[in-house]
Amino acid sequence: MADGFNQLDQRLADSGYDEGLPASYPPRPDIDERPIQIAHANIWSRFAAVTGLVSALAGAALLAHAIAPSRLGVIGQVGISAWVGVSVAFALLTIILVIIARHSGPGPNRPSVGSAGIILLICGMLLTLAGLLIVNSSPKGIIKAPARDEAPTSSPQAMTGGIDKAAGQCASGWHDISPGGYVGISQARYCTDTTMAYVVFDNDSAASLAKGPIRARVPDLLSRYGGGLQPQDLWLLTGKRWMVVGSKAQVTGLQSQWGGQAEPLMGQH
Repeated sequence: MADGFNQLDQRLADSGYDEGLPASYPPRPDIDERPIQIAHANIWSRFAAVTGLVSALAGAALLAHAIAPSRLGVIGQVGISAWVGVSVAFALLTIILVIIARHSGPGPNRPSVGSAGIILLICGMLLTLAGLLIVNSSPKGIIKAPARDEAPTSSPQAMTGGIDKAAGQCASGWHDISPGGYVGISQARYCTDTTMAYVVFDNDSAASLAKGPIRARVPDLLSRYGGGLQPQDLWLLTGKRWMVVGSKAQVTGLQSQWGGQAEPLMGQH
């Protein structure tokens, strides 16, 4: 039997089949058989995207703070300079990381490397610039929280009682002040003991027309009715349809009770 196998092998060799089956199929020109390479993102480029995102978020927070500072809670308590510093610092860090990323990969100076970080830092700078422009034009914001106004303007007794409670008792009693030709004034009283006075207007139109002239007459009224205070010592507390004049301590104490806007009298000129 061994001789039979030997004879078969010899016949195959003689007939040209001694090389056996081909080891592999011949290459096809339409198929790229080069090894597939998976491109991994440059780690520095990823860091640049993160820092660019932080810069953009800080710029967005600054813009929101500039538009509505009183409605943002914790964000509104952070100063403008802090948001600007964070946005600019992370923008500079992003630029550094992009430069490192473009020079550390296999193909240096490729335009696509770090493009996400660059786009984000540009957004951050635009948001920061917009926020700063709004802050410079509207320091108190565009959207303001509604002012609290709880003065009991319908009752003269409630008005004087509230002022006495906040600023001290008027022992000599409250005295009426002549409107002096101003229309739309329903109440006008003063107290020489505490050197305070208040005015209540009939409607919004009367308040908007008379607040300015009455404010200008306060120094003259002070010299007429006495009290020892100087005009530069006086503060105003103004509401929608009322005004109160007194010292800073008196006005701020009443503000906590009624609301309104407190400001120095002389600061209005």
